[in-house]
Amino acid sequence: MLLSNFKDKNMKNIKNIIKSICLSSIILGATSCNDFLTIVPESEQVLETYYTSESAVNANSASLYAAFVWQDFGMNFMWMAGDELAGDLYYTYDQEGQFYYMTFQNGNSFLTQGWNGLYRVVSYCNNIINGMPAAARSNGVSETVINRALGEARCIRAIAYYWLTEYWQDVPIITNNNISGGQVIRHKQASVYEFIRQDLEFAKDNLPSTPFQTGRCSKYTAIGMLAKLHLTMASHLSDASSSDNFAKAKSYAAEVINDSGLKLYSDLSTMFYPKGNNSSESLFAIQCTNDGYGYGNGRNVSLSRNALITLGSSWGAGKGPTLSLQEAFDSNDARRYYTYMRNGDSYPNLGGGGYTYHNFSQDESTETSNGMLAHVRKYVIGANSDCDGVAGTSNQDAGNNIYLLRLADVYLCYVEACIGSGTSTTDALALTVYDKVRERAGFSTKATSITYDQLIKERRVEFALEGVNFLDIKRMSYRDMNKALSYLNGMKRERQYISNGSYTWQERNASNAHHGGFTPLDPSDDSSGKGSIFYLDKNVGTITITEKNLVLPVPAETVTKTPSITQEPVDYAF
Repeated sequence: MLLSNFKDKNMKNIKNIIKSICLSSIILGATSCNDFLTIVPESEQVLETYYTSESAVNANSASLYAAFVWQDFGMNFMWMAGDELAGDLYYTYDQEGQFYYMTFQNGNSFLTQGWNGLYRVVSYCNNIINGMPAAARSNGVSETVINRALGEARCIRAIAYYWLTEYWQDVPIITNNNISGGQVIRHKQASVYEFIRQDLEFAKDNLPSTPFQTGRCSKYTAIGMLAKLHLTMASHLSDASSSDNFAKAKSYAAEVINDSGLKLYSDLSTMFYPKGNNSSESLFAIQCTNDGYGYGNGRNVSLSRNALITLGSSWGAGKGPTLSLQEAFDSNDARRYYTYMRNGDSYPNLGGGGYTYHNFSQDESTETSNGMLAHVRKYVIGANSDCDGVAGTSNQDAGNNIYLLRLADVYLCYVEACIGSGTSTTDALALTVYDKVRERAGFSTKATSITYDQLIKERRVEFALEGVNFLDIKRMSYRDMNKALSYLNGMKRERQYISNGSYTWQERNASNAHHGGFTPLDPSDDSSGKGSIFYLDKNVGTITITEKNLVLPVPAETVTKTPSITQEPVDYAF
């Protein structure tokens, strides 16, 4: 968690620092933060030997951005919960598939990883917040540098707590890593929101307007998160402060839009490649490096269809965009091609220099369809020759960052804040930023008004398969639980295709053999008995989502180790 004797005077990019950290294995506590509340106690650290200079302070705060610190959250849980729960990603295997079926229990190992992973981030932040200031001052480090590092740590801690409370609702607020398990209790979500707000306000006031090194937080990271936080708080429409929170969300989002100087990244083809790292659109991203398991982005392996794409490991054959997500994309939406692959799509920067997607290969042991007739494209970057040698296909350590907050998100948060508790908006700035997001997707028609349902659809396709869409559904549930459940159940996520073996592999690769490209016909409903090339499975059970599915259970492992966590949540004493 703390770094010593590390010099970065000539380094302009945070990735250079992180890479050096990874190569020298200097992150302390790296093997001791795997479990909830298993950390290096601050009392055991000789802090003065770490925070010896501005460079040392910067190096320690750089660790907070590293994929290694975020790995238990970012490697699996983020997409399993964010995309499967949202009804955007189809995957039915074992514990991973429990998020799709909504059958997870508190013993699910990936749920435990997500919880532990976010508290791991919190513990790293706490070490800097509690241990750095006095030690750095004793070594003559300026207050500006100290407060900047505190701003980074508190901003990132707030982001971790935002994800925690949106998934688990009432969660422990832990600021002291020396706390014992028996002292751990849950705090009410309203208290968690206030804790996040205070962290973000401090970060806003102490971070620079532009990151002092590429990839770090700026004041606009904090302001963007404040917009999202107040929007989330406002979505609790029965709360007396709802209207005020909508106004604050609108004001904060407008500040980012008008004052930050940030712009949408224009190139969809490289947005999720290493080339798109830390672009003008990135407000906060997990920094991924090609330095071994846990240090990079695992999604090129986890989500890619097969080894023909990566020329290495690949585990995504059974995963794909749900039929509902595919239906959400308009036929001329440029984002579709970069979000998921379907029959006939060709990609010059996959497969080591080119890959064309077909449902089947002649040798069906090499390539066959899945139940969605499509596979994931977003975050899949191919082989080393497709992405400057950082595909990470041996160690799941690709070098493309993982976005947690994009400028497009702030744009659409502004629109949502303008809609407020109503059903639509004609706010001029809302129309402008909404159009900018859609213009990048290839749409030229200008909006004259935006309804809430249009906004939700736009957010769904813009952030599809980024692991964030379930949080939009949570906000919807705060507004109107029945609407959220109707939205989820209306996806009919149980729908999947069966491949008709009476057709040859060439026929099953017909150009229109993708969802929406043909009319499915079950052989039993066809007078000829043959049916269509693919047809929908009639024998799958209905997947029904209820209110209890929208809040994750505290992991069983945590309950066993800290039974006090089962007590009723309380207000936090600020």
